[in-house]
Amino acid sequence: MRSTRREEILTHAAKLFSERGIAATTVRDIADEVGILSGSLYHYFESKDAMAHEIVVRFLEDLNIRYENSIEPAGSARDRLASMVEVSFNTALDHPYATEVYQGEAILSSQPADAPITVAVQKAHSYWRTAIARGIADGEFREDIDPEQFHRLMRESVWSTVAQYRSQLAELAPELQRNLILVFLDGFALRGDGTKAPARAKAPADKVDVVPPAGSVAELRSDVDELKSVIRDLSSAIRDLQAEQRG
Repeated sequence: MRSTRREEILTHAAKLFSERGIAATTVRDIADEVGILSGSLYHYFESKDAMAHEIVVRFLEDLNIRYENSIEPAGSARDRLASMVEVSFNTALDHPYATEVYQGEAILSSQPADAPITVAVQKAHSYWRTAIARGIADGEFREDIDPEQFHRLMRESVWSTVAQYRSQLAELAPELQRNLILVFLDGFALRGDGTKAPARAKAPADKVDVVPPAGSVAELRSDVDELKSVIRDLSSAIRDLQAEQRG
């Protein structure tokens, strides 16, 4: 059984690392958050880098175990991906700030191929790729969308959503999961007759309410700004993926 104090140190360290970065966080900062002397931390960890690695590796290893346990051999690919979205949120709740630490630190996300973090990340990615490939092979998903791009966009959207809504994650997780599943999986799915869903018809001009309800303009602008930010992030992810493929 892991030490309660050790767990407490990792929890506080993860939050500080996600907010300030590893380099800008001192051992004293972590000790102050925990309420112990700086020297006492070295009874549990040899350095703050060791803390960061343990935070991320433990998160990834637990995530992969949960992905594996969530697989229903007789289930559909859509059900498998939907389950993985739920598992991702639940694991993020049980490992606060771990995914933010990993994504925010280049030194952690650019480890050698045989490093524990890299091995665990590639294993996690394989669950997504396998489910998507199966869905395409079984005729559940469309073939006109690049599966690797879809995999990366969906996976990164899950973790970006976790980071963006971290403070409200426990409360909003079911709604956020549902929205991600609707946007990605329903958009990726074929209809019952094997065709892609048609484009949504535009409402007749005389039926369009051009005057928004009172008080909704600010909310609409906020939604548009948020959507623009998401599009920029997705575009950047696609460019990175294309660069990797060219390399």
